[in-house]
Amino acid sequence: MKDNSDVSPIESILTLAHEIIDECPSCAAKASRIAMWASEIRERRPGAEELAALIDATCDGTLSEIQRDALINSLRVLVRFAG
Repeated sequence: MKDNSDVSPIESILTLAHEIIDECPSCAAKASRIAMWASEIRERRPGAEELAALIDATCDGTLSEIQRDALINSLRVLVRFAG
């Protein structure tokens, strides 16, 4: 697999899974599952409300409002890039 920093991590996972499918018949079933999961992740991106709920449940009020908003916005950027 070529290293291409311009490609999203999901695309890299899909490429690697397809290479495994092509090159290792005994691994094809597991690689197909990985490709399927990566495709599902790429298609389904959590919205701001879901990310806020995740942060609230995880951090349990330990963040200031400014920190909470910054973390939510950062996760939104990460999710966009990962797709």
